[in-house]
Amino acid sequence: MKNSRRILFMGLCFTFLMLLFAGPAISVERITIVGIVNDDYQIVTADEKVYEVAETEKGDRVVELVGKKVKVTGTVEESEGTKIITVAAYEVLED
Repeated sequence: MKNSRRILFMGLCFTFLMLLFAGPAISVERITIVGIVNDDYQIVTADEKVYEVAETEKGDRVVELVGKKVKVTGTVEESEGTKIITVAAYEVLED
């Protein structure tokens, strides 16, 4: 009887820990931002939010568009107060 309770308790603890650590990964959602690409490999939106562009194939293409207005769809992660967008799709907009 004690062994089954112990196993059940350990299983519940394991499940709780898995959900705790998987939560942030599951909660990632795609967003769309519109802004200007600057010289520092960032996109600055009209409301002055700054997004670093992650180094990916599409991200590398976006940062080459310095001075252009772009619409970017991707996932955003925050690390030490810095927002980093991983580009899934982008489009260059007319001013």
